[in-house]
Amino acid sequence: MRDCITFRCIKPEKLLSEVGMKRIALFTCVFTVIIFGQSFSQTEEGAYLHIDYLKVDAGNFSEFENMVSSEWKSVYENEAGPEKMTGLFFYKVLYPSGEMSDYNYAIVTTYNNLDAVIEINDRVKKKLATINADEVNKPADFVTHQFSELWDTEAEIMSISGKPVSTFMVMNYMMVNPGKEAEYLTLENDMARPLHEERINKGEMHSWRTFSLLQPGGINYGYNFATADYFDKVSDIEYGFTNELIKSVMPGSDINEMFNAIYATRDIVKSELWQLIESVE
Repeated sequence: MRDCITFRCIKPEKLLSEVGMKRIALFTCVFTVIIFGQSFSQTEEGAYLHIDYLKVDAGNFSEFENMVSSEWKSVYENEAGPEKMTGLFFYKVLYPSGEMSDYNYAIVTTYNNLDAVIEINDRVKKKLATINADEVNKPADFVTHQFSELWDTEAEIMSISGKPVSTFMVMNYMMVNPGKEAEYLTLENDMARPLHEERINKGEMHSWRTFSLLQPGGINYGYNFATADYFDKVSDIEYGFTNELIKSVMPGSDINEMFNAIYATRDIVKSELWQLIESVE
């Protein structure tokens, strides 16, 4: 199985319209070098992401994490072949936390096709229900499935040197304005991607990904895109898009105009820090 969540690069048909391209021409002209160096790998297209958000009662965290490692992990491995499910990741949500949080754990599975998402998740739920029925202290007594989401992949930069899986991930949930989806994705690829690439080269970041929400949808849902920033050390989350970084990667660019172009396409709804507790590679 793949050892990390995979994302595909934006396709040509998703490029900006002529008006949108003129708007960011100031920035795109500085990227005449190929952004895929030898330090990074391009992932396969067609990856889908299923996320289950769970709420575990306070006081049962250790029990739940032990159950994930000893029972749940093997259920996913047995019910899904590597040709269909390409990755499995159990995360603990470090921030936000507490009783007021909607969820405190997330199960992330990745797939090559949409049919496999439904097929495998149905099998896993049935198997887990059978196991739970035989337990004296049932997981259902302290674990609540809050909701699920289905994501489509858009872009990634992944370091192939050092540790293949990062310990920490910052999930940034975005609401992209209607009609701005193509422009937003182009800005992520043309502006954010080279900056993240430099952070990875400097050892301040493990990898980076962007993905779009397939289901559920609608303007009332709250967000429709997300970026995932992966780190080996939690202290590295402090290093963001500094003026020094931007000037070194994009010399001569207008930083204020660059950020104004980004802000015009989307709002950051929320940002969360997750810690990996188990994975299937």
